[in-house]
Amino acid sequence: MAAIRSTPASQAWRAILIAFTGVHGELVEELDAKLGMRIEHYEILLMLYEAGDEGIRPSEIAELRRLSRSGATRLIDRLEHKGIVERRSCGDDGRGSVVVLGERGRKIFTKAGRVHLDGIQRLVGDRLTEKDMADLVRILAKLE
Repeated sequence: MAAIRSTPASQAWRAILIAFTGVHGELVEELDAKLGMRIEHYEILLMLYEAGDEGIRPSEIAELRRLSRSGATRLIDRLEHKGIVERRSCGDDGRGSVVVLGERGRKIFTKAGRVHLDGIQRLVGDRLTEKDMADLVRILAKLE
């Protein structure tokens, strides 16, 4: 068997992937088990919550989530059909739209947020010191 080339950078990347995959997988399972929610939907709700009443254009959701425009449209359609998000027209000509959280979406986001933050606390906050977390944020910011 041939030796795999390893560098400090590849070892760091592997550690990031392993940690992310483990934590993310548990968070995915929790949201599904407790609320029947996909984490992708939670992430959209979080974006919309942070955007407030101004909302976000569907194209921006596509870009932020690395989805095709048609993929973002289908996702927004599903959430709109469930009464979680609303589309509102924007611009002078009314052709553009923004997506905002609906009332039902805000309630769902609040419940999901508690589950998600509790999981993050248990899986990250309880395992690392405050200094560890600050160092991790500082280090990972260099990769943005």
